Amino acid sequence: MKKISLFLLGLLLLCLVIFTGCGSRSGSAGGSTSRRKDNYIVGFAQTGSETEWRIAMSVEMQEAYLSHPRFTLIFSDGQQRQENQIAAMRNFIQQRVDAIVVVPIVATGWDAILHEAREANIPVILANRGASMVSGNIEDFTLCFIGPDNIYAGEAAAHAMVDAFRDEAGPIDIVELTGTVGSSSAVDRHTGIHNIIGNQNKLVIRYSQTGNYTRAEGKQVMEAILRTARTEGVNIRGIISHSDDMAIGASQAIAEAGIRPGVDIRLVGIDAVRGAFEAMVAGEYTATVENPLGFGDKTIELLTDYLDNDVAPSEWWVRLRNEVFTQENALAALPHRRY
Repeated sequence: MKKISLFLLGLLLLCLVIFTGCGSRSGSAGGSTSRRKDNYIVGFAQTGSETEWRIAMSVEMQEAYLSHPRFTLIFSDGQQRQENQIAAMRNFIQQRVDAIVVVPIVATGWDAILHEAREANIPVILANRGASMVSGNIEDFTLCFIGPDNIYAGEAAAHAMVDAFRDEAGPIDIVELTGTVGSSSAVDRHTGIHNIIGNQNKLVIRYSQTGNYTRAEGKQVMEAILRTARTEGVNIRGIISHSDDMAIGASQAIAEAGIRPGVDIRLVGIDAVRGAFEAMVAGEYTATVENPLGFGDKTIELLTDYLDNDVAPSEWWVRLRNEVFTQENALAALPHRRY
């Protein structure tokens, strides 16, 4: 009987160990030691200020942290350079911040700094853009990824472009303006666009070129494409852009060439910036897909759970919802746009 009792006791202890080891994702990205403090400092490594949307994200993050009594944000503008972001993250680690939020300008090249953050027991949140690792699983080195489904955003933009030509016969030549080469958002939006455009015969992507997400480069690229199209005898009828800023820049090039934006050439973008809404109301823009905000409040909520109670998000990907706006609902939505 004594041997049976000892066996049952051992079995009970084993079950308790297994049970406590399962359940939440606590312990991801740096262990599960007690972290609770009265005040937390968070380092934020932003890509830069390349678009109207990106500026709005930075403002929203800073406002959320300024208004919270327990969180302080250290902001770093990467100026569109990954090495600046990595240097900022290394500086955050040296300052012993309580957490790091980073918007990866490109998807690769983060292995070393994520290993450093993990060794320092500092949780890292990926925001808006994803990343990957060669030397490990990204989910094991980060607390979570907060952001929208950019493949869906690309698909929604492509559907809007298809719908814009529903009453016209093909083939119809269009242009794709792509985002920063190597960024997860550009890769995913391109994939989504081609998931839809590649499965129909009416629309043909005749030219595809990066405008690096900026309005200035969008205009420059479109000027060059218009010259090439004129030489090759191609009649461009639509532009589908990975960002509204590039599309707005392209519309300036179109107008300067004596072509009517939104009429002769339809424009669809992603981000839902205020300029796109104003252009839709004026009939010069076709549709835009929301690139949602909310990162400030959401990172504070997730970090409070993790730093106070060691509770990680139940899912690594914390999804933010996209919404599609067209000329039909742009006027009603315009007064409520913050950016």
